[in-house]
Parts: sequence; structure tokens; C-alpha cells
Amino acid sequence: MQTRRMLATTAIAALLAVVPFSGLRAESLRADDRAYFANAAAEQSARDALGRQLEALQHAAGIAPAERFRQAEVMEAQCLRHHGYLHLQAARNARDHRPAQALDQVMGLCSRIARTGRAVLREAPADAAWAAPYGFLRARALKDAAAPANAELDEAVDALADPALDSFARLRGQILRTAVYPQIERGGRRWDTGRDRQALAQQPDRTLREAGWKGYWQGLQSRREPMASVLLGLVQVNDAAARLQGEGPAPARGYQHMGLDAPTVDVTLLAIEHHAGDRRAYQDILLRHAARTGIDSPQLWDTTVPDAGYTPPVLTLAQLRDTAADAMQHLGPAYVAELRALLDPGNRRMDLATERGERSQDAFPVNAPDAPAMLFVGMRSGDLESDVEIAHEAGHALHGEWMQRGHASPLQRNGSPWLTEAFAIYSELRFRDQLYQQAQDPRAKAYYLKSLLDDMVMQLFTSSEEAQLEQSIYQGAAAGTLGTADDLDALTGQVLARFGQQPERYPQLRNSWMAKRLMYEDPNYLVNYLYAGLLAVQLYVQDQHDPEGFRQRYLAVLGEGFDRAPQAQVAQLLGRAPDWPALVDADLKVFNQMAVQLQALHARIEQGEGA
Repeated sequence: MQTRRMLATTAIAALLAVVPFSGLRAESLRADDRAYFANAAAEQSARDALGRQLEALQHAAGIAPAERFRQAEVMEAQCLRHHGYLHLQAARNARDHRPAQALDQVMGLCSRIARTGRAVLREAPADAAWAAPYGFLRARALKDAAAPANAELDEAVDALADPALDSFARLRGQILRTAVYPQIERGGRRWDTGRDRQALAQQPDRTLREAGWKGYWQGLQSRREPMASVLLGLVQVNDAAARLQGEGPAPARGYQHMGLDAPTVDVTLLAIEHHAGDRRAYQDILLRHAARTGIDSPQLWDTTVPDAGYTPPVLTLAQLRDTAADAMQHLGPAYVAELRALLDPGNRRMDLATERGERSQDAFPVNAPDAPAMLFVGMRSGDLESDVEIAHEAGHALHGEWMQRGHASPLQRNGSPWLTEAFAIYSELRFRDQLYQQAQDPRAKAYYLKSLLDDMVMQLFTSSEEAQLEQSIYQGAAAGTLGTADDLDALTGQVLARFGQQPERYPQLRNSWMAKRLMYEDPNYLVNYLYAGLLAVQLYVQDQHDPEGFRQRYLAVLGEGFDRAPQAQVAQLLGRAPDWPALVDADLKVFNQMAVQLQALHARIEQGEGA
């Protein structure tokens, strides 16, 4: 998610303090996508031509393998351009299904092109010089070709399971849209505890925060029975499909696709669990500070607001750009220049709005070989988390730019999601750190340092409990111990307690299985964030201890694409083979040191500094 730094800190801080939220209205942007295609008709025409080219290549005879592979690379690059363009069009108007349908077609086309390229590699002699740079891709192609014992069975299972899983995901969304969230009338405004959850958490009025927190969980609970049916049905279908295809339980299949295995994941989760006390200690720090600043018997909903008298500034887009660029200065002028160009409003490479309208509430980079990277942000709210989202997606976009600089093969631009996410999460950690470093008022420094610590909690602890919860649900469904919403509540409470949460004090948290969107929309993906977060925090640490060595390692891996196993790339990034439990300990050591820094800031604030 993000990055940054600034000149003349005091003057800029004063400027930011007076930027009104309403000023964002003038900063909606529409990306100039003509660098991809002149218009929708041109894209359609080029897409049809690309389909014909693929058909011709697949049926052509007498083409040397090296040339056949080169043509597949060229076509994949073109296909990625179509994908980026259509993804952007579909997100601009979520009600118009035509770009989304075209995007589905393009994804199928890109997949067929990639299969054509892999087939050429499989058939190439082991000593073919032209194939040497694609050794990892060739090894994967050979493994995939050898794996299926019954290809027809696999296709039949996918044909049945995939539409069912998609239906379950859609059904979840439909059910949640019928949830009944309490409405709050306060100060002439009507609040919806579901839609306005984040805004309510930031309100100075304590009773409003509490009502917002409890109302959100009350709304979720109103749909717990049908949600349980959806989740357990989805789990049964997904797990049965994995077992029928000979890949074992669905979670184990997910780990294998990550380049990991179940024992590795289990030992990593256990290592995080051993640090549950660190999470509880951090929560106690926040609650004690709330008590010492005048809140009687503080609760969770009292830890989400800045210190009294401090209002976080709203960044203009130019200020966001400068901050993000300053945060990544250690990666060198070339990286910073690319980042500034991406985030410069004048370059029209960002597509964002300050009102939702018909836009998708998604955020993503738009990348393709030989085309400028762009960003789509469904809605920028102007708060810190919205800007962190932009910095995160900018990290993804710069990854694509660096692969282009490194001449990565279009067929090797997509790889392990957890490694891809690590780069973007590292960017967001740097972005938060930059705001913390440049702040002067102790209340501002505490606000941004807390945001950095909260991010680490999410990456390390929340990701662990999500991975453990999903794994446990699959295990419970297979064992026949889960059948009701009550069962899911009880299991969720057990998992949360293992990772430092307090479901006995806040029983509403046991309903959080309903809020894990990716468990429904992308089963067994959540565990990717655990490893992405572990690696991202360590990257954040290493860039401070060895800035020059880190810069060289990071940019080298960033530019090569996914031409090696993810574990090998991680070993280069860290300078050693990854030992995940040791990485957990190292990350939590840094986390605890930063928590001590936050305590010191709290002491200054409690003594009246910054008031």
C-alpha cells in the first residue's frame, strides 16, 4: 500500500492543517487511457485480431520453437494491455457489465496464450540455449503437465465447482446487503452503522463511537444464519473439488500454489501465537493512554481516535505525491522519479473520485508492457487510510514499471501473490513511517506511529488469525464438527483468543467469520497476507539497517519478474534463506521497540505537550 517525506516540515504542517475536506471535490481525476487504446472500438478490433493471431500460431507448422515462444511473449504483452484497459473501464462503471464480460474473455485469451508459451517450453530440449532464461517457467510447465492423473476429471470438476463457488460469493454479497444496521440520529445527521462504520470510529463523541461499533456487529449478526449456510456450503464444494483432483484438502492446495506446505504454515502460525502477549500488551498501552487522558473505563472503540485537540490533516494530491516520493528516497532517484510521475495529477495517470457514483469501490494498478502504469481508486475519502491505499497500489504499479525496466518476460510478470503483496505492503509501511518522521507535534507523531503499529498488527496478527480460522473451518467441516452459525462463532472465538484478541470481553468479535470477504470470494487466499506481511515488515527493517545493500537487492528482485521460485527471491531480498519462525521473532522485536516509542510519546502528551 504506500510511502514518503517533505521539505520545510513546519510550514507544510501548518498548510495541511487548513486544507478543508471539501477541497478534495476539485481533485477527482480521470486517467488518460489512450496510451492503451484510442477508444473502446479500437480495443475491440485489436482484441479480435489478437484472437486470430493466436489461432494462427497454434495451428501453424514449421515455426522454430524459439520463434513460436517469442510470438507467444509478444501476444501476451498485447493481451495484458487489453486486460489493463478493460479492468479500468469495468471499474469506472460497475453497472455496465459489458467491459466486465469483455475482461472475462481477455482473461481466457491471456491464459490460452500463456499455455501456448508453456507448451513450447515443455517440448524444448533441456539444453536449448534460447530456453535457459525461462528455466523456472519450464519446470512449472513440466510439473503441471505431469501432475494431473485424469485431465478430463479435472476439467469436469472445475466446470462444476467454479460456477458454484462464484454463486456462493455472489450470494454472500446479496445477503449482506439485506443486513439490518441500526441507524443513529445525532447533531442533525443520520448515521448508518454499516455504511458509516469507519467514520463513526473517528468521532470525538464517545457514545457515538460505541454505538457505531456495536451497531456494526449487530447488523452483521442479523444475517448470521444464512451466512453460515453460504460459508459451509462453499467450504464443502471447494474442499471436495481439491480432493477429487488429487490435491488433498483445499487449504493444503492453496499452500502448495504459494510454494509452501502445511507444516511450514503451521509452524509459522504457532510462532505468531507465541507472541499473542505482545498484541495484548500493545492493546493495554492504548487503553491506559485513553484512561490517562480522561476516558473512564476505556474500551476498544476508544482506541481509534486521535488525541483530543489534534485533527489529522487532509493531504492534497500534490502533497500526497511529495510525501510518497520522499518516503522512498532510499531506493534512488530513478525509482523516485517514476513514483512522482505516476502520482503527479498533471500526468493524468490516476483515476479517482471523491464521490462513489457508479464506480467500483476497488483500487488497483493498471500495468502492461510498454505502456505507462496507472492507478484506479474507486473513491478517495481524504483520510489517512485512503491515502495509504493509494501508496499501496502505487507500490504495485512501480513493481510493474520495474519489471518493464528489467525486460521481464510478459509470461513471467505474474507470480506468487504473497511476494507481490509484500512489495506493496512495504510501500505502505514506508508511507506511514514518513508521516511519523516528519511530524512535529507529539500528538501527530503518536497518531502516525500508532497507524504504523496498527498496520503491523494487521499484517502479523490479523493475517495469522485469518489464516488459522480459514484452515480450521475447512478442518471442522471435513470432520463434521461444524454445522451451524453457533459452531462458527465458537470456533472463531477460540482462534481469536489464540492470537491475542479478547472474545470473552467483546463477544461480538466471534461473528467476525462473516466479515472475512476473501474467504468467500477467493477461498484460501488470506494466508498470502501472512507471508506478505512478515516479509514486508522485515524489508522495512532492513532498509534502515543496510540502505545501500537493501536498495541493490530490492530493485534487482523487483525488476526480474517471477523467474525463480519465491523462496529463492526472498532469500536474495533478505540475504539468507527464509526461516519463518525466526522472521516472526525479528518482526515482533521491532514491533515491541516501536510500542515503547509510542509509550514515550503518550507520556509527553499526558504531561500537556502539544495542547
